[in-house]
Amino acid sequence: MKELQPLHVIYDGHCAICRASIKKIQGRFGDRVRPVDFRILSPEQIHPELNELRCKAQMHVLADGRLYGGAAAMVRILKLHRGLRLVVWLYHVPPLGWLSEQMYSLVARNRFRLSKWFGNDLPECTDACSIPQKD
Repeated sequence: MKELQPLHVIYDGHCAICRASIKKIQGRFGDRVRPVDFRILSPEQIHPELNELRCKAQMHVLADGRLYGGAAAMVRILKLHRGLRLVVWLYHVPPLGWLSEQMYSLVARNRFRLSKWFGNDLPECTDACSIPQKD
């Protein structure tokens, strides 16, 4: 029987929502996932298709050499849990996949603001990771 390789979950270690998500994912799936903070290991070292801009835009999952991003990455993680097969299946039903990607994108674009709203501001975070406000 083929031994399954762990999923590599590429996330932003400067984001409190991302860190909380990784903690929950690890708690649920243990050794079947390996978190990779792109702020520590450069995106180019993780996968040739990745760069800093892509990593800042959304979480990614590297599984069997394939790269998944956004809601598709979350669905790939959820595939590890037998009880969530319906959720995985629903993602592939139009327009639910598209809606999932839109919702994921909305949260991802506002993740630092949301982190602050939930009281998870990062004391070690500098201006480099804040969201620029429009004048």
